[in-house]
Amino acid sequence: HFYKRFYCLVCCMFRLRPLLVLIPCMQGAKKAKMTQEFPKSLAGFGYGFCKGKLRKLDSEGQFTEEGFQFVDQAHYEALGDVIGEEVYTLLEKQGKLDRVEVGLGKPKSFIFCSSEHMTSDKLVVMIHGSGVVRAGQWARRLIINEDLDKGTMLPFIAHARETGWGVVVMNTNMNTAGKTDEDIPGSESPEDHANTVWENIVAKSKAKNIVIIAHSYGGVVTMELARSFKTDFLHRVSGVFLTDSVHYKLSGDKEVDKKLEKIGKNYVGSDLEVGTPVEKMFGSKDIPRFSAGHEKHEWTSWSAMEEIFKDMEKAGKEGDEKEDEDTKNKAEKKEEL
Repeated sequence: HFYKRFYCLVCCMFRLRPLLVLIPCMQGAKKAKMTQEFPKSLAGFGYGFCKGKLRKLDSEGQFTEEGFQFVDQAHYEALGDVIGEEVYTLLEKQGKLDRVEVGLGKPKSFIFCSSEHMTSDKLVVMIHGSGVVRAGQWARRLIINEDLDKGTMLPFIAHARETGWGVVVMNTNMNTAGKTDEDIPGSESPEDHANTVWENIVAKSKAKNIVIIAHSYGGVVTMELARSFKTDFLHRVSGVFLTDSVHYKLSGDKEVDKKLEKIGKNYVGSDLEVGTPVEKMFGSKDIPRFSAGHEKHEWTSWSAMEEIFKDMEKAGKEGDEKEDEDTKNKAEKKEEL
């Protein structure tokens, strides 16, 4: 038995030899990336946003007609980090949102909110997907290769504010702080972050009519919120509008799931006309699926945007009607007493 096991071990080592050879190379590449210095500003990379599009700057700092040019992956990721900071600034300046710290201790995470987010009757909560994106971004690739309108939440925020909604933009991928990679208490994962934001901000707001707009993994985060805050989802949430969500199940609570099926829509990647019903993947127990009007995952938020605006308007009206009905019922009961 010993020789048989030894033989098997030798065979395995032989088969793994190419991978074992690669490990030092991979470690070296990682170390090189860590030691490589990149600019800390968009201008430092030689770029700027001109009319929403990423454009190269000339030697005098003026915009050219040239767009993004790929150098290598490390350069791309570093540029993406700087663009993340640029979007944060745009949320404040263009979106007129405030940066609000959240967390159970130090270090803290932060989100972006409109000034009336705690007092508005209507509140929209926006949740991005997983990976490298941060608050305000739907798709980094579209920001870099297309424009800010297609890749960010800015058009959604502008519409929400114009139509009287308070705004909360989550930052679910901000789970560690600074160069130390220290976990942020209450934001250790996207789900933890969302729960912390909802418990400390959304739940305490005066909003009687709440709509959630979430992309990709943001749908998974939304289902976690539905599990954690049943009462709010049953009585305050009037719309859940997802774009190509990757959730594979609902909350698991029959009452909440019934509500989600009624008020929810998932705009999925499809070449059908936007808004066309699409067959459900997991049988009848799921949020209804509709075509986003585009096949590619990262385009779904932009391509379904106008439909979502219509959904928001409908959810807002239905929420107001429900509030009026509740007020009427309370008044009638008071008269009976």
